[in-house]
Amino acid sequence: MSAHIVRRGVRGTVRPTLTGRPAELVAKVVLSPEGALPGAACTDVDPDLFFPADDDEFSERRARQICAGCPVREMCLALAMKRREPHGIFGGLDETERQALARRQRRARRAA
Repeated sequence: MSAHIVRRGVRGTVRPTLTGRPAELVAKVVLSPEGALPGAACTDVDPDLFFPADDDEFSERRARQICAGCPVREMCLALAMKRREPHGIFGGLDETERQALARRQRRARRAA
């Protein structure tokens, strides 16, 4: 994974270019003691949005949209899977999707 720099081209066009340095070396994300992820897209959003009721399709869709554009989405998902979060949307996945992902990962480890 490489970091991107945006350079202005001819007549103000924008073309992303690769820097050649891995993103891990450019910025390191450090967790707070409470488990908060700095730079997360959900920081200023009502947390109840990520714990929608069973029939609240709008909240679920909105939470997934926020997760889709989050720069720390993979880390959030990994933490939720490590803690075995029983409810809510973390890293764009709900509890049933996280359980299915964990099963696939276990099968892949056994097969390897």
